[in-house]
Amino acid sequence: SEHVDLQGLEVNGYSQTNEDPDDWDFDGHGHGTHVGGTIAARGNETGVIGVAPGLTNLFIVKIFGDDGLWVTKTHASNLIAAAQLCAEEGSEVISMSLSGTNRNRAEERAFDALYAQGVLSIAAASNEGIEEYHYPASYDSVISVAATDINNVVADFSQFNDQVELAAP
Repeated sequence: SEHVDLQGLEVNGYSQTNEDPDDWDFDGHGHGTHVGGTIAARGNETGVIGVAPGLTNLFIVKIFGDDGLWVTKTHASNLIAAAQLCAEEGSEVISMSLSGTNRNRAEERAFDALYAQGVLSIAAASNEGIEEYHYPASYDSVISVAATDINNVVADFSQFNDQVELAAP
């Protein structure tokens, strides 16, 4: 929340990873900060420019530990609760840089319901470089995003399947 690229934006959040729900803005791994910058980083002399540079507020739900891994107690219900909390906080777009191999019907219904309410959910297709579906990206109500390389060819690490709806460098 103190990053120079996010100054002037409303940046709030919640942590599911420990006893202190207000510890959402400590990023021990750096991935959450990277994702926040991909969304909202200003066009300045620091790092990259986001897709909505300085134009959107952020509500962050910390669902990973400071090592960048799912915490051992995390279940589909945590992701459902995180997405619903974002919607309750007024989010119109939910961006998830995460994936898992197990389809979960309750999770799918939750994203379907959010979509019906007008909330757009976007998730990483995954980074294993295989055709296998990963979730939540492969639910019909979630936009699945893959990566391309500098030549606009699917990046060697990126998932590729018929659920991918958007791919970019």
